[in-house]
Amino acid sequence: MGMSRVWSKSDKDGPNSHVNEKGIGWIIGAVFIIGETAGGGMIALSYALTSMGLIPGLILLLLCATFSCYTALELSWTWKIMQNRWPDYRDHCRKPYGEMAYRTIGPKMRSFIAFMICITQIGFATVLVLLAAKNLSIILHFFFSVDINQCYLILIVGLAVWPATMLKSPMHFWQAAIFSAGSSTLAVILVIVGMVHDAPVCASDVPHEAPEVSKAFMAFGTFVFAYGGHATLPTIQHDMRKPAHFVHSILLAIAFCTALYMCIAVGGYFVYGDTVGEAIIPSLQVQWIQQTVNLMIAVHVITTIVIVMSPPIQQVEQILKVPHRFGLKRFLVRSVLFWFVIFIALSIPHFGPFLDLIGASTMVLMTLVLPPIFYLSIRTQELKWARESEKPDTADVTQERASLREVLHLTPKPILILNAAILIFGIIGGTLSTITSIVRLADSELAPPCYYQYFTKGLPFHGDNSGSVSCCGVYRNLTVSGQDPLGYCANPDF
Repeated sequence: MGMSRVWSKSDKDGPNSHVNEKGIGWIIGAVFIIGETAGGGMIALSYALTSMGLIPGLILLLLCATFSCYTALELSWTWKIMQNRWPDYRDHCRKPYGEMAYRTIGPKMRSFIAFMICITQIGFATVLVLLAAKNLSIILHFFFSVDINQCYLILIVGLAVWPATMLKSPMHFWQAAIFSAGSSTLAVILVIVGMVHDAPVCASDVPHEAPEVSKAFMAFGTFVFAYGGHATLPTIQHDMRKPAHFVHSILLAIAFCTALYMCIAVGGYFVYGDTVGEAIIPSLQVQWIQQTVNLMIAVHVITTIVIVMSPPIQQVEQILKVPHRFGLKRFLVRSVLFWFVIFIALSIPHFGPFLDLIGASTMVLMTLVLPPIFYLSIRTQELKWARESEKPDTADVTQERASLREVLHLTPKPILILNAAILIFGIIGGTLSTITSIVRLADSELAPPCYYQYFTKGLPFHGDNSGSVSCCGVYRNLTVSGQDPLGYCANPDF
């Protein structure tokens, strides 16, 4: 890497802030974050809040929002410092998150990050594929009276998304981000309309059971998943016209997502209570709203898969030295990675337990644990560089990494305390939530893998999808439209 350092005090964005003429603006950057973040986790928030209880759940949700926003800002500041210090990072960089690990901790951490990004984003993409297939199943049943087996729908989703994964990087598929953010926003608006419609009947007899500790830990995984797009953030920032403006993108996106999340979570708690399942959509009793929301979420997750797959694709292409231009190598590498995601989805064809596990494990690490470590280290290095640059005839110190003692000595106490709180919150919460999610996944009565079904007893093309409504009320048999709950409600309890 180049070692030159040029200070431009006239630049309002700080020293060495540069312009990528072909990059995206900060508003489109915010749209990318919203498009990637608000979707799969959003529809599970009512269930998570109800599982924890209103006050503890809101406190945890706001803590996740605050801490996730701050660690996203730390990633932004870290990348800005690195681009200022090493100008080579201003050119195309396929794995900025990994380079942060290298510059702050060392080459072994860079290799570990490459592995973790692949695991996290592949897990994230798998959840989205499963959700897209589930929603597509409901849409086909409702609009066309066609019932297709979930396993075949996973393959259909794969065939639909596969060509879009060949696009180079986020700046080349910004339209997908707009579709993704727009569809999720419209979905939230329709969910709110549906809840308002159902509230006079459902809120009059809303059940609330006592919170359980195990469900509270799983809720932690859901909340982190809802904000867990950090592995992609450096890639988006790198593709911006002015990377220094990425902080504006983060603040706008997190504030917008939190507003959406609060509406969904709190509304679902007061209107439906414990009748809400892993997703809030089946609880909506106006069926055209329910199915339109299903359609919007399907559009959202299908377009988001393209964004989510970008970091692991960039990592693997860097390792295999795949040319930047489109060619046979790119096609083969991206095809293998994407169809590996489809294979995992065919192996675990249920999104709920898998969502909690990914949110509680790898996303906690990438969202709450590593960003503070990177930022405190690079911030300390920058202070050391500034001091050394004032001394005549000193050796270049750009390769020297900060020690723990230096970080503790040179970091202001408020910043240290805040980052220590985030680390403790992430490590303890993530560990307990991961254990709980693994136990739940092991105890769940999950369908066997699709390919196992196919080779052992055959896999029928037609599925069994009743499209029933999760009716509200203590006995789960209240219908807003006055319909007979028999044959309409999913699980009435008479």
